[in-house]
Amino acid sequence: MKSINKFIVTCLAVFMLVSCESYIEGDGINSDPNNPTSVPISAQLPAFQIQIADMTGGDFCRFNCMLIQQVEGVARQWSSFNQYTGLTPNRFDGGWQDVYENVLNEIKIARADAVANGYNHHQGILNIMEAYTIQMATDVWDDMPYTDALQGIDAINPTYDTQASIYAAMYALLDEGLAQLAGPGGPLSLGSEDVFYGGNVDNWSAAAHALKARAFMKDKNYAGAASEAQMAFGDASQNMAFKYPDVNAAGPWFRFNVSGREGDIEFHPTMRGLLESLNDTDRLAVMDGTFNASHPYLVADFLQEMVTFREMQFILAETDVRANAGGTQAGHDAYLAGIRASFARFGLGDAEYDAYVAQPEIDPGVGNLTLELVMTQKYIAMYLQQEAYSDWRRTGIPALEPVSGTTIPVRWNYSANEYLFNANSPDETEVSIYTDKVGWNR
Repeated sequence: MKSINKFIVTCLAVFMLVSCESYIEGDGINSDPNNPTSVPISAQLPAFQIQIADMTGGDFCRFNCMLIQQVEGVARQWSSFNQYTGLTPNRFDGGWQDVYENVLNEIKIARADAVANGYNHHQGILNIMEAYTIQMATDVWDDMPYTDALQGIDAINPTYDTQASIYAAMYALLDEGLAQLAGPGGPLSLGSEDVFYGGNVDNWSAAAHALKARAFMKDKNYAGAASEAQMAFGDASQNMAFKYPDVNAAGPWFRFNVSGREGDIEFHPTMRGLLESLNDTDRLAVMDGTFNASHPYLVADFLQEMVTFREMQFILAETDVRANAGGTQAGHDAYLAGIRASFARFGLGDAEYDAYVAQPEIDPGVGNLTLELVMTQKYIAMYLQQEAYSDWRRTGIPALEPVSGTTIPVRWNYSANEYLFNANSPDETEVSIYTDKVGWNR
């Protein structure tokens, strides 16, 4: 384990500066920096897995969680972002580049290697990671280039796929990934280069089911979501996540808070008020600290989660309440399991959990759950999870007042570079972050 962590630290540190391709080139493995296909898949995999974790915990988390008032932009440009006026296209260049250049393009290169060499399990997890990435991206950008994307000079102005077609592609990738993981792995076994799961194909299969459950909720296929959630994680140890090693290769929030931007973002008064109203003092004490290097939750060795057991439990609770007024025993058990897992994620134990759920306004008993109860607890449990923005958009829970104006943004602007350089992109004046809902939210 020590050698694995040392490798991750090295790759992370170098990746943040120049990318792991350059690191590998220095070892003579990749002598041509313009030919990344010569990099073995075992070296590519950790680089873009870490990029997925960085992307999730970076702009996708900061913007999404600011819009739903879990965090608040209070200084410099983040103050204007918080007021929505600063959410101009150039602010989304980084997220767009992460999705296309740093993740999808790297997956495309790695997949060519995996297919050519019959690395079946590698193909399976590449498909799952691509599905995760395109779902997260289309959930904020709606229609996007996908089929024609990353074709180089063969498609310098890629056309836009509808969100419905991107979701269809995502489901197909997940199904294909599951089938590949269920079969023989091929001549190269997954191992420690898989920094999410260490090559555990059962956990990858659980993650694929979890991502299908998440997507089905937005497609309002509640029965399908419940079925997939039941096939997902058995407990939090299976969460699709990456734990950053230490201060030398720290998580995105820690890096943000110690890189001259301390005080730009802080805990939001709306969330503070919600937790206080629920007598949720233990979780509040962990969340509500100054966002700096001493924050008890936003630590250097942060566990960046992509999809979790507690999210699946709240999906089971929500689908049960939607199907059965007040919910059944199974839905009630899932609701409490989601809360318990949240307390554990914040480092809290049974005593704190027991005291909290002993309140009848938190646990009204079997048959008395409501959608508002479930989604309110999920909103708290999904603190600093980018997916919470989708939950709020599809349910309207919790009720939020715009920070300024009359409407909270319901999507992101496209990248400024996309408007400038892709002739097939919509005109910037045709896109409104306030009224142009993404496909599943219409």
